[in-house]
Amino acid sequence: MEIINVRDLEAAAQKVIPTVGFGYISGSAGEGWTKRENEAAFKRVTIMPHYLTGYGSTDLTASLLGSKLSLPIIVSVMGGHGMAHVTAEAGTAKGAAEAGTLFTTGSQSTLSMEEIAQASPGPKWFQIYLPADRGKARELLERAKAAGYLAIVLTIDGVGGGTAQTEWRNRFRVSLPSGNFSERSPQKRNLGWEDVEFIQMATRLPVLIKGVLSAELAAEAVERGCAGIQVSNHGGRNLDDVPATITVLPRIAEAVGGRIPIIMDGGIRRGQDVFKALALGANAVAVARPVIYGLALGGWMGVQGVLEHLKAELEVTMRHAGARSISEISRRSLTV
Repeated sequence: MEIINVRDLEAAAQKVIPTVGFGYISGSAGEGWTKRENEAAFKRVTIMPHYLTGYGSTDLTASLLGSKLSLPIIVSVMGGHGMAHVTAEAGTAKGAAEAGTLFTTGSQSTLSMEEIAQASPGPKWFQIYLPADRGKARELLERAKAAGYLAIVLTIDGVGGGTAQTEWRNRFRVSLPSGNFSERSPQKRNLGWEDVEFIQMATRLPVLIKGVLSAELAAEAVERGCAGIQVSNHGGRNLDDVPATITVLPRIAEAVGGRIPIIMDGGIRRGQDVFKALALGANAVAVARPVIYGLALGGWMGVQGVLEHLKAELEVTMRHAGARSISEISRRSLTV
């Protein structure tokens, strides 16, 4: 599958994903301002080239909580894989592994976490919407650890559900199948730090929280023993008129001070976007919608193609910016 621009994939995927599925995957909350702003905000950050460095090769490898990656781009959790392609999360996980990176699957995945783990040898994290029933929550966490998942990602911004209007405008509601439950378990909406501690104690795996948008919450996450944070506004799906992730990243990075890794998602469509996020303090970025569009168009090879295209664009950007490795990308490379 030839990719010229990752943005082109959305229109192409719309032709092959059923209307209900595409509406869910591409949907946004409210009027869609936050979803659009996630991408638009990158345009207000520009890159300052640095030439005559004498540098030759570039090193794009990264390390994230002990996992060695070929690129600082991971696959974020998102629903709807099964609506995009028959292989569902198994195809996405395989594509991520072939690209040399990490895949995050979720508690509401189409396939079971065990099926996904068996489909790919690459590193994987398990995202959880914490069930209100502690027994069912513990069971999920124990299964994830037994299946070989290396970390747990707790989504914290699902407290009020979503306010997506796309489904209502198209007069449908999506009920996603789940491979991890024989019957649906109510989600705990009133999350607190005691829930983070519960997960930490239940698995002894690294625990990250996803949905951080403030420096204050980021700093507290460090103090509470979180292994990492994911700066995320849920792709603009849960609540409109919240800030674009790239705009809050610098203050969050300052508050964290390098003590734990920061992953940022939202609006990543080019390698230049990856570069800007790394320069503003992220250790890695996470992508979701472009990967699912790649899955819809080419199965696991489409996923691999999206990731490798972003990697190639990042490498070109690094050469122009005079950065030989990921660690050399800094705010000095930007004009903000």
